[in-house]
Amino acid sequence: MTAAWRLRPATAEDVSFLADVTIEATRDQGLVPDGFDEPEWRAGFEAWSHEQVRGEVEHSTTYVVEVDGLPAGRLRVVRTVEGVELAGLQLLPALQSRGVGTAIIEQLTDEASAAGQRLRLSVERVNGRARALYERLGFVEVGGDESEAVMERR
Repeated sequence: MTAAWRLRPATAEDVSFLADVTIEATRDQGLVPDGFDEPEWRAGFEAWSHEQVRGEVEHSTTYVVEVDGLPAGRLRVVRTVEGVELAGLQLLPALQSRGVGTAIIEQLTDEASAAGQRLRLSVERVNGRARALYERLGFVEVGGDESEAVMERR
């Protein structure tokens, strides 16, 4: 059963949480690199996130994913005339595997389909868990490089 969830546009007050959830999800996946300078990374990520929530990053919308009324994740979507891009989805580890990510992706797929577009994303090749989710949901690899796969749901 999918947990009760909703999306709301992120605000400046959410920026620290957006950094927290991104770090926690990355750490849980075992993908934090050796020598990771968390304060430096956080400063850059928060500055970039502030630009996003102020609307300074063209075509980009950042959301807070709420589960049962509490902040639980981060979603970033880029919408252009070329298509819809899932540009980032992180959920707190304790709230993963509850159907929320699947429901969000299906909602974005429906949005793209209604607009006659495809949903596209990039995933790190070392992130097997996310890649397995995307493949289960019908995404196929359409490009990329040695570190990231570009996937699309047609």
